Amino acid sequence: MSTENNTLAMHAVSAAQIPSPPTECDGQLYTVKAGDSLFLIGRRFGVTVAQLIAANPQIVNPNVIFVGQVICIPTGEPAPPPDDQFRVLSLTILSVNGQPLPKTNNAITLPARVIVRATFTRPVQRAFFFLEPTGTGSCELARLIGVDCPSATTGVAEIVWNVPTGTLGRVFVVACINSVCAKSKEILVVRGNNNNMNNTNGTNNG
Repeated sequence: MSTENNTLAMHAVSAAQIPSPPTECDGQLYTVKAGDSLFLIGRRFGVTVAQLIAANPQIVNPNVIFVGQVICIPTGEPAPPPDDQFRVLSLTILSVNGQPLPKTNNAITLPARVIVRATFTRPVQRAFFFLEPTGTGSCELARLIGVDCPSATTGVAEIVWNVPTGTLGRVFVVACINSVCAKSKEILVVRGNNNNMNNTNGTNNG
């Protein structure tokens, strides 16, 4: 017996041999054609053989279907939330010694060098950190300030950012798992034109 249920549909000896369609069908009805099999039908409509069998209790043997038989093609179960609702848990900006930075008028005042750290619900292979200048209102003008390729076992990514003088904008992070991407909330940041805002341990560029 084929493990893929790929036995082609047979021609019935009599109409009585063809099972009736299911009494209920959450999807669409399909008339089996010559050259069909449950495997090929499932591949055509994007459902599994198991889903076809579950939607068609009249099919006793998945390797026995008939040309002219009407079966139910289920709509398919709703896709599960991608990657367990993959999202950004937090985005924080710290001094290089790991201390929280002061906030004035809802903006974080930056020294010359900071740590930008993001946490995710799942491990990520790459995280992209951006700065979108204030007043632009367009992500097209956002510029990349750093990329981290963290361990595949951790949901934390971070970069050390050498902050240019006069920086004013919103920092955010974007990361993806397969084709599912997540973007953090934006953090308003500012760095003035003097050096007295620098934290004691935040100005050493190594």
